Amino acid sequence: MVMEGMMVEERSWRSMLRAVASLLLAYALLVVGNALGSTETSLSLLANGVPVAVAGMVQSAYYAGFFIGGFFCSGMIRQYGHHRAFAALTAMICVLTLCQALFTAPWLWLLARLGNGLAMVGIYMVVESWLNGCVTNSQRGQLFSLYLIISYLGASAGQWLLKLPFSQPGWAFIIVTMLFSLAIIPVTLTQQRPQVLSAPAAGNVLARALRTLRLLGRRAPLSLVGALLAGCFNSAFYTMLPAMLSQLGKSAADIAGFMGMALLAAPLLQWPMGKWADSSDRAQLLAYSAMVVAALSLVLILLTGSGWMLPLVMVYVAIAFTFYGTLSGIANDAMPPRHRVEISASLLMVYALGGTLGPLLCSAVMASVGPAGYFVVSLGLAALLGLYAQWTVKRWPLPSLLPPR
Repeated sequence: MVMEGMMVEERSWRSMLRAVASLLLAYALLVVGNALGSTETSLSLLANGVPVAVAGMVQSAYYAGFFIGGFFCSGMIRQYGHHRAFAALTAMICVLTLCQALFTAPWLWLLARLGNGLAMVGIYMVVESWLNGCVTNSQRGQLFSLYLIISYLGASAGQWLLKLPFSQPGWAFIIVTMLFSLAIIPVTLTQQRPQVLSAPAAGNVLARALRTLRLLGRRAPLSLVGALLAGCFNSAFYTMLPAMLSQLGKSAADIAGFMGMALLAAPLLQWPMGKWADSSDRAQLLAYSAMVVAALSLVLILLTGSGWMLPLVMVYVAIAFTFYGTLSGIANDAMPPRHRVEISASLLMVYALGGTLGPLLCSAVMASVGPAGYFVVSLGLAALLGLYAQWTVKRWPLPSLLPPR
């Protein structure tokens, strides 16, 4: 009987993977292109003599668009369906990226990054709601861990593409456009149909998003608080860890190598943590992992600049970058299936809000404390997340509408 159950589960898992294979392929192409485009934007602006403050404003416009898009893209997905929304939003990014290849005005790039962020949050909503609609609660953590593994490997691959021998300015943006164009093909040709969603009434999109936020706040408050803290955590990593290394006197090559190694650690625990989350209490798992990250941050405060910093940061990243996947599972476990798109939108909006706050908080602390201030902030964020998660384990048990795992 046990062997028969394992065979049924394996067939179910293979069937599910076949159903989402085209979507995951498209998503992989998108992540590689988005990572390449984001880094090339910063490098091109600085190479053109644009002040660092202006370059920062251009890049922050991406998160602003990300936040704004969360209010409106769910209505687009419901109105036109996952396939059409994916194709339209991807085509929009292609046009905006080509504008960056053709023109150099910083204000135009700011608008392009704003539109890029708005479209990308819609694409993330399509992908995440589509994936969550294809699995049961017992498989959600494993599939989402695969989704995050693709995210981090794609982000790393995008950085390596910068080493291609581009002979003309703007060619990297053309490569980005090619990757996004290719991503449209597997999604539009797939025969797999995601869950059909009813379209909202005109002018009701914002109200629906706010209702979902309130409902999540009642059913799974940890998912919202956690998404905010995870956004702070991850954005600070991408933007302020290189600044911290620079304060320590590291060269550009050393910083690139350090960040590359750290990102390679990000996918390592996604699958085992996702499998663990599917068979245990997700909130309890989040509490444990956050407290481990807090302990590592405390050690790193004491060892900042030492030879132990890289291996410890790799362990730190491998655990911390599983937070969002666990939080998504908590939110989707607690809500009815008809809210899949709005759940994704709500989490991404709150995550984007945290993404704008993380670098500001981290830079302020580092200005007064020094390089170790980065780990002071991560210690505070991880400890707050761990304590709040532990508190919600007792205060907000999973709703009774869920089937037993």
